[in-house]
This record gives sequence, structure tokens and C-alpha cells, in this order.
Amino acid sequence: MSRKILAALVLALICAISFALSNTILAKFHTSPLIISIVLGAIFANLFTKQTQILKSSGVVAIAGKQILRLGIILFGFNISLGEIASVGTLGVTYAAFMVFATFCFALFVAKALGLSKDSAVLIGSGASICGAAAIMATQNEIKADANKLAIAICTVVLFGTIGMFIYPFVAKFLALTPHQTGFFIGGSLHEVAHVVAASAAFDSTANSTAVIIKMLRVIMLVPFLFLLNFLNLSQNSGGSKLKSIPWFALFFLVAICVRSLPFFPENLVQILKLVASICLCIAMCALGFGIDRSSIFKATGKKPFLLAFFIFLWLICSSLVFVKTLC
Repeated sequence: MSRKILAALVLALICAISFALSNTILAKFHTSPLIISIVLGAIFANLFTKQTQILKSSGVVAIAGKQILRLGIILFGFNISLGEIASVGTLGVTYAAFMVFATFCFALFVAKALGLSKDSAVLIGSGASICGAAAIMATQNEIKADANKLAIAICTVVLFGTIGMFIYPFVAKFLALTPHQTGFFIGGSLHEVAHVVAASAAFDSTANSTAVIIKMLRVIMLVPFLFLLNFLNLSQNSGGSKLKSIPWFALFFLVAICVRSLPFFPENLVQILKLVASICLCIAMCALGFGIDRSSIFKATGKKPFLLAFFIFLWLICSSLVFVKTLC
């Protein structure tokens, strides 16, 4: 068996196991298969170091971490329609944009005060402000941060997103938020899409649907965010002309949203494309997990990344509540 086939089979197997665990043992925790995949990939890489190097030498792992990742992000656009965006109006779009870009700026400011590296700040800030692990992967693909920083950033998203998933319903009920306000609050400030779905499930359909739509608007902000990284010269994809450094796949993400919104586009195909997107992202996460070195993480991990994530978590709660209470 060739190395390429073997590498593809290992990635596919870990991806399948991730989906199985997400839908069975870990279903009640609403754990995304993406998170499970990078954990399993890291475990495999650290238990079987020689075999992992052989798999990496095939080139398949590198393709999974870049081309398949970009394909997954493009196809992720089929989760959103223009009709859903219109249902929350300009206020929803403005709110989503504010939460993404204000949160990212806040992350950079606090990281500088803490003395944290710019790469870590960008990764943690993107994950918290946009859409968790998927945003971190897309950002890592642009800034070329090392895999250990990526792993730490994802850990912060999992930790504080999960905490928020449990406490947000209590906060919303304690403050007597309306269903509309609750949807804006949860969708505008929780980390992962799965966290939003889980937290909003405790409320009626208005709160639930609003939360998901606002969250998906934050996902859309990934497109201007990636262009912002280029504008601020934070992207490392600068080999050659400026045109080559532009994240063109982000524009295809928008094209996917527009195609999904066509009235004659079959809903069955949408569901298939959503599944393919999840599979692509899951495989990409596993490939990124192969680059995580346990010893390097233990040496490099300190309090600062988690302090930054904690301050961002507080900012997300407070800023979203102020916005919701004032304008919704």
C-alpha cells in the first residue's frame, strides 16, 4: 500500500471516529466533530511519531491542512442563505460586525498588555470573535502560526465556549431577556456554532432561530476578516504579488451563500454539501492535529493564553448585553 493511500485512509478513519463520537457518546455535550478530530489527530501523532512522519512525507496531510481546509470553508457557506440574513435586518448585520471586529481589536489590545505573541493573539481572537475552531483554522492558514499555538487557541475556544454554553441560559433568564434579545445575546457572543445551538435549545423557536442566524452572520464576517489580516500585513501568504496573498477562497464562501439562496436550488443538495463541508473541515482538523507536539505545548503553555481568553469571554458577555439591552 502506498503512503498516499495509507495517509488518506488514516485521516478518513479518524474523521469517521470523530463523527461517531460526536453523535453518540459525546452527543449530550454537543461536542463538534472538528474538536474531536484535532484531539484524536494530536493523540495519534504523539503516540505514533514515526508512523506520523511517514504519513506526513506522503504530502496528503499537507493537502488536507490547506486545500481541503479551504474547500470545507467554501462549502460551509451553504449553511447560510440571504433570506436568513434579511430576517434580522441591518441591526443584526451591524451587531454581528461589531461583535467580530470590536472583539478582535480587544483581543489584540489585551494580548499586548499581557505580553502575549501576536500569532497567539490573532488565533485566540479570531476563534472567540467569529466561529471557533473553523475560524482559527482559516486564520492559521493565513498567518502560518505553528501547530502548538493553534492547539492552545482551540483549547481556549473549547473551554470558554463550553462554560458559556451552560451559563448563558441562566444569564438570559436572570436578566429576563425577551426571546429576540436572547437570540441576539447567545448568537452574538458564544464561540462555536454548536455552543450556540446547545445554549439556545433551552428557549423557544424565536430565540433559537435568531441565535443561529446571528451566529451565522458572524461566520460570514470571516470573509472581511481574512482580508483585514492582509491589509494589516498579518498574513504570511505573501510569496510574490499582492494578488497571490489575497484569500480568494473567502470570496467563494460568499458565492456559496448566494448559490444557496437561489429559489430553485434543491434543499437535498444543500444538506449533502453541508455534510461534505463538515467532513472536509474534520479531515483538515485531523491533519492540523498531526502537527501538535505534546512536549512543546507543555513547555510553551502558560497562563497568558487562558488569561486572554478569559478577558475576551468577559468582554463578549458584557458588550453583547449592553448592545442587546440598548438596541434590541
